[in-house]
Amino acid sequence: MKVLAFDLATKTGIAFGVVGGKPKAGSISLGTSEDQRYAKAIAVCGDMIERLKPDLVAVEAPVGGANASAFLIGLIACVKGEATRRGVRVVSYYPATIRKHFLGKALTARDFPSKNAAAAKKQIKAAVMSRCHLLGWDVRDGDAADAAALWDFTCAMESRSHQMTSLSGIFTSGTQK
Repeated sequence: MKVLAFDLATKTGIAFGVVGGKPKAGSISLGTSEDQRYAKAIAVCGDMIERLKPDLVAVEAPVGGANASAFLIGLIACVKGEATRRGVRVVSYYPATIRKHFLGKALTARDFPSKNAAAAKKQIKAAVMSRCHLLGWDVRDGDAADAAALWDFTCAMESRSHQMTSLSGIFTSGTQK
């Protein structure tokens, strides 16, 4: 199964890979105005689906309830709509659930009481990047790392064969051949 994951924001993280493999991840700027960002989100999603032929598209679900960002909800709607229009199934998962899976704990700003919200967000992104690097994944920024974490969680949720892939080598001893 091929999974394409989007961590949508003004700077959007994107990860793609085959279940059981390593994702390729990067990030792009969607532009300066909201309209440009919506248009680019649709175009990028469509282009990637056409080139990569994913079986599944994953997006982070918006958080905040009634206070959720209307802009973020719009970006998610653009990607979900374009993927659906092209016949690709879409799933969404909450960031806290993704982090709990990927880091073992759903880190939030409360875990960094001495830092303001922006500094805490940087620490969380750094933790996700560190985990990606431990897995040997080439991620160059926190947005790409967040997309890779979403990709990993999606693979674990959608494919039974992926559930152990992040643990390779943990049950082998140095004496085995």
